[in-house]
Amino acid sequence: MSLLLVVVLLLFSSSCSVSSGQYYVSDDCSSVPPSPCNPLSVYAGNISQYNNTTFYFIGITTINDNVTMTAVKNVTLHGLDQSPSINCNGVTRISLHHSNHITISNLLFSDCPVRVDSSSNVTITNSVFASGPHEISSTISNAFDVKILSVTFTGLYVLQIYYVSLPVCSSELLHYSLVLTNVTFNTGSRMKLDMAHGTTYNVSIIFDHVQYCTNYPFILVGGLFYSFIINSSFHGVNDGPGFFIDVVENSESSNCTYPSIQIASTFVIEDSRFYNNKQGLKIISKVYLLKAVNYHIIIKSCLIYDNINEGLFIDGSFMRLTQIDILDTELIGNGGNKIVNSNRISLSNFAVANSTSTGLTLERSFVTIKNNLIFKNNTGVVGGGLAINGSSRLIVSSSANLEFIDNHAYYKGGGIYAEESTLSDIMLMTPNIPLTLINNSAGMVGGDMYGVYIFLYGNQFKFTHKNINSTSDAEHICFCDPHTTSNYENCLHNVSDQYIYPGQALKFNVALFGLNYFKSKTLTDGTVQILNDTSSLLSQTQIPNTCSLIECTPKLIQTGQYQSYLSIDYIHSLPTKIFPSFIVKECPIGFSIDKSQGSCTCSQSVSRENVKCDINNLNITHNGLLWIGTYDTSTPFNANATNPNACIITEDCLLYCSPNFVTFQLNDTDTQCVDNRGHRMCGSCTEGYSLLMGSNKCGQCHNYHRMIGWIALFAVMGVLLVVLLIALNLTVSVGTLNGLLFYANIVKLYEPVFSRKGELPVLHQVLSWINLDFGFEICFYNGMDSYVKQWLQFAFPIYLWIIIIIIIQLCRRYGKISRLMGSHAVPVLSTLTFLSYTKLVRTIVIVLRKREVTLHCTNESVRSVSLWYEDPNVEYAKGKHAGLFGFALLVSVFFVIPYTLFLLCHPVLEKYLSHFKLFKSWSRFKPIIDAYSGPMKDEYRFWPGLLLVARIPVLLTVTFLKNESYVLLLAVAAIILSLSFIFAGVYRKKLNNVIEFWFLLNLCIMAFLSIAFTDESKVFIWYNTCLSVFIVSFILIVVYHLYLQLSHMKCYDALIKKLFKKQEEDNNPIIGESHLTVDQQMSEIVSSSTDVRLSVIRESVVELF
Repeated sequence: MSLLLVVVLLLFSSSCSVSSGQYYVSDDCSSVPPSPCNPLSVYAGNISQYNNTTFYFIGITTINDNVTMTAVKNVTLHGLDQSPSINCNGVTRISLHHSNHITISNLLFSDCPVRVDSSSNVTITNSVFASGPHEISSTISNAFDVKILSVTFTGLYVLQIYYVSLPVCSSELLHYSLVLTNVTFNTGSRMKLDMAHGTTYNVSIIFDHVQYCTNYPFILVGGLFYSFIINSSFHGVNDGPGFFIDVVENSESSNCTYPSIQIASTFVIEDSRFYNNKQGLKIISKVYLLKAVNYHIIIKSCLIYDNINEGLFIDGSFMRLTQIDILDTELIGNGGNKIVNSNRISLSNFAVANSTSTGLTLERSFVTIKNNLIFKNNTGVVGGGLAINGSSRLIVSSSANLEFIDNHAYYKGGGIYAEESTLSDIMLMTPNIPLTLINNSAGMVGGDMYGVYIFLYGNQFKFTHKNINSTSDAEHICFCDPHTTSNYENCLHNVSDQYIYPGQALKFNVALFGLNYFKSKTLTDGTVQILNDTSSLLSQTQIPNTCSLIECTPKLIQTGQYQSYLSIDYIHSLPTKIFPSFIVKECPIGFSIDKSQGSCTCSQSVSRENVKCDINNLNITHNGLLWIGTYDTSTPFNANATNPNACIITEDCLLYCSPNFVTFQLNDTDTQCVDNRGHRMCGSCTEGYSLLMGSNKCGQCHNYHRMIGWIALFAVMGVLLVVLLIALNLTVSVGTLNGLLFYANIVKLYEPVFSRKGELPVLHQVLSWINLDFGFEICFYNGMDSYVKQWLQFAFPIYLWIIIIIIIQLCRRYGKISRLMGSHAVPVLSTLTFLSYTKLVRTIVIVLRKREVTLHCTNESVRSVSLWYEDPNVEYAKGKHAGLFGFALLVSVFFVIPYTLFLLCHPVLEKYLSHFKLFKSWSRFKPIIDAYSGPMKDEYRFWPGLLLVARIPVLLTVTFLKNESYVLLLAVAAIILSLSFIFAGVYRKKLNNVIEFWFLLNLCIMAFLSIAFTDESKVFIWYNTCLSVFIVSFILIVVYHLYLQLSHMKCYDALIKKLFKKQEEDNNPIIGESHLTVDQQMSEIVSSSTDVRLSVIRESVVELF
């Protein structure tokens, strides 16, 4: 590199005569031929004496001390090397004061501030000013005739140019210049131009091919100047405008006058681009301008596009006398464009396209159109193309031509919007000015124009297309029909009086009409006010451009006729009104007046926590598991009726009412019910539905002939059940069924409590069959209700008894049948009786359960009635319920109570009272007693009776106290399990003790889990899991009984011998080889370990029947 430098210098020396006014500057002069070469520090000490001198900079020059040149002339700083640079390290600087004809060229200033003050004829060319991570500024202050040519500013470099007033006025106007040509401000660099010189001199400023990005140039203009910006671009400013002009004021002392010279300042921007900024071009003034200077701003042939907010923003609040002319300029793809508070703006050949927030908005401005004004494909909310707001006026001259094409407003005024409330308008200077409106649209009204029709002062547009969609603010209001009213001629001029309750809303269908451009009435939107007869405002509602429903709720508690009126306030004339009347009635059933609210609310009979009443739609809402309705649900009535004889029921409803949020009316209370139930307290099925067997749901019966099939199926199932019990000896006499039946009975009682989701269908059916229920949801016959269902609950157990009694009688008479049945007839009868006990007791409790219901009548009387709990539509112990009630009592007296006492107390009676004459026939019951107590140890023969009695408190608790039933069930199961454990087994066989312990333990687990978990999904899982375990256990017991039956058959023995090829003896046969008749079975007394020794021959149990 040093060799190359030597060669260059030699060539330069041979071609140029280096005089004493030429010096070389370098930090390394060893590579420079013999000549005046020194570091800059050598010249810096006395540099002001170097007039008519050229300093050639070679390589890198580092300035460690400030370099100041004062009052020098014809000084040139020129770089010779390919990359000569001056490095100030951001600490030192170069200053030039009171000098002229200074040239700086071909140099790189790195972190080097340069200050030029009170100098003239300063030229900076082909140079670069760069900064590091910190901001560096170069300042030019009152430097006249300055040229900056082909210069680049980069990094965080700031160029500041100041013009301040001279201390005294000159006798003639002085002219100076500032020229920036081919100047580039790269990312981070910026410029500030501040002209505050007043009229002490005139500055001509030319920006030609200035490229500016990232930081916006801040132009403060004031005083006397002519500024011309041409072929420049300003872009990439994300936090402000691409170009910012702030017109400022100067002090009064800076005003100089020049006779016969007009004081005017002009700012011209031509052929320039402003794009990808936050704002494109922004022109404002923050103070009032001097009256001594006339300002004129011209924007010509510019392109302003793709700016985030406004492409063009002009705020002339303090520039009322400033003329702004915009010619041949396009504004494309900006967020919007806005002119505010400006009185003297003209547009000529002005085009706005693809704006996203109104093409051009005028606010408190007067704008003149001198030539073409074109708006294409702009969008906005109010005004898609042009919005004229805040008392603005668009003045259209005779040579103007307006085009609005493909503009859209999301609300109103797709092409043009004029704000009528502030008297904004369009003024035509001559008639028949062409206006093109094509394919403009609006979301609500005024596709082409809104508010343009009345302030045209006699001159009209000449439309190039005839189909114009326009309207205005509302001038007229009328009642309407939503189905027919589309124009003013279809309005309804007479409407009937409305009847409302206190707190209920008045409802009116009204339409608003404005004027289109040709002054015809067209639908429009607007605000409707509703006032009472004293002109007090009740409400106001904004409605669209259709026949719309408006509502108002007057606070009136006195009944009678009232009048209101609906009004729109129209700025150009007296407000138009319409006068509807309405009548206030008394509150309907279930509602009462609340004077504090001035409204009908829930009456005392309906009012409860979480119950709400809406008088507007007569709806009542609550959170579920509650029933509200009239006592007489069979008589239809309207929800708005006021019947003094009506009585209302408000009661908890846990069984058949919806547990979810419910909304209903008093004339349709079935909404509160589930499973197709309805009527009073959801007690019966709705019309067309019947109560299903196998559940408490209601369903439809589709075929009458199915009833015959179901009856036959019931009959066959009864016979099959008896045959199954006999064939497998599934009786209580074996001792394997006591725990199983106790478990099945208790779980069936708790079925609706354990899980509202229920169990799986297979588990449900098996559980129901064990409890002598059908298990399938079927419609027995059309019209079946709870009353008939309870009769059927009594009928099926009795039917089973009849079957086994017939079998016993046949066995007594016919030995073949007796041999076929074996010795199982009496145990089967005992088992069926045991199975029927819980079912009958549950049915009796259902039949005898009463509910006291309080009636709140509209005549303020309060009384109570007794209803059947299962079906509150039936009065308790009256009418058809009386027969069912009586039969339930008979079953209780003649079966339930004697059977319970018999099974519980027979050990005491057998031990202590059997020798009394009163109990002489006790021996007849001995076979039945032995069927229940035979598997027990002698001291625990009371155990079947204890299990039977334990069912009663559980049944009563789950029926009457559902919330506490879990705890009681756990207590009962735990007590029985504990007693079984304390007694060390109550059965003779250990297997029976294990089986019963297993079922009691499973029941305790179910009761505990029901307390521990409340989440429905978890409850469903554990409930079905426990039932599945129970079903598997039941199947194993059936298999065990099948094994017992097969193990004593000869064919079975032969099969075993053949398989295992050895002899086996049956050591413990259960059934002997001979088959006895029933009488013989009853006469063979099974010895027991009780203390009573009976010598009397026992009679056959068949004689009991």
